[in-house]
Amino acid sequence: MAKAIAVSDQTVSDQTVSDQTVSDQTVSDQTVTTIGSWAADDVSVGQVEAALSGLRRHEQRAAVRTSVLTLVVVVDDRAEADGALEVVYDLGARHPSRTVVLIVGDDGSSRSSVDAAASVHVVGRQGTAICFEDVVLRVRGRARYHLDSVVEPFTLPDLPIVVWMPAHLPAPGDPLLVAADSIVVDSRAIPEAGDVLRRISMLARRLAVTDLSWIRLAPWRSLLAGLFEGGVNYRFLAGVQRVEVAGNHGPRHLLGGWLLRSLGLRPEAIVLERSEHASICITATSEGRTGVFRVERRGDERVIESSIEIDDGPSVCQTMRMARQWPAQSLASALTRAGRDDLYRQALDGALELA
Repeated sequence: MAKAIAVSDQTVSDQTVSDQTVSDQTVSDQTVTTIGSWAADDVSVGQVEAALSGLRRHEQRAAVRTSVLTLVVVVDDRAEADGALEVVYDLGARHPSRTVVLIVGDDGSSRSSVDAAASVHVVGRQGTAICFEDVVLRVRGRARYHLDSVVEPFTLPDLPIVVWMPAHLPAPGDPLLVAADSIVVDSRAIPEAGDVLRRISMLARRLAVTDLSWIRLAPWRSLLAGLFEGGVNYRFLAGVQRVEVAGNHGPRHLLGGWLLRSLGLRPEAIVLERSEHASICITATSEGRTGVFRVERRGDERVIESSIEIDDGPSVCQTMRMARQWPAQSLASALTRAGRDDLYRQALDGALELA
């Protein structure tokens, strides 16, 4: 049976490959302007709602909400919250949302309380002022175990609720999972542990999961599949002898699992190695010739290279330049294509087999 490397799925990058270089993509080159803000400590959820409504009411430019979703971000501290908001601002007008950031790191407090900050922002898109807003809530005490009730008053009616956990996975009984329509995780950023992939797999059985690591790997997957296009190179897929995949814990297992399932390989044919940047090397034979097919990022240069070396055949090299706004690009793709991704689930199953 003919083999093929599947890359057509919900998370394939919008980038296209040229013979030499793909130019940087940007998510938004517009400046975000804050047109109103409010902050207070030890407040009720009702007070935060009233303050946010007041900000919108007193800012004429923000009178009409343009949000397309409610984005709930769960972090441990203010530094993580600021990092997440920076990514959201980089999205600009592409995905205007009400963003609710929950800071839930345990500070030892036993009394339930909430410190809050709310802001309304504007960014231009095609001559129109697009407004979006964020609420940052520092949740203390027992309230940290009932985040669904904290978030519910801030969700926008009839719009999807997306939960983003930049560096963690939710507990199996996390009540936020009941409120969420989908969840965004990052298997690269989660501290390495033997059960990370299994926990993500269990989560994916419950609701739609988008993995930012899988999205960021789309250029590697697209370039690799492109190496086997054409009658001569395609035949090498039937003679794959060895696959070497390097990268961090999540990326290398996902790439290995993807190739394991796409090509029907034996697990022992795939070698996984730890590395700062992802790379794939496939050694295959066809009609007595050996071919080496590589996709890799070398060092800190934001360039991905793909190459082919075939015995008594041509050598080919292509490059793809990575987008500057990589975190925002990944999140934009996640929000655009939120939903169940069968190819990712197959890669995840294969990753578990390799783990």
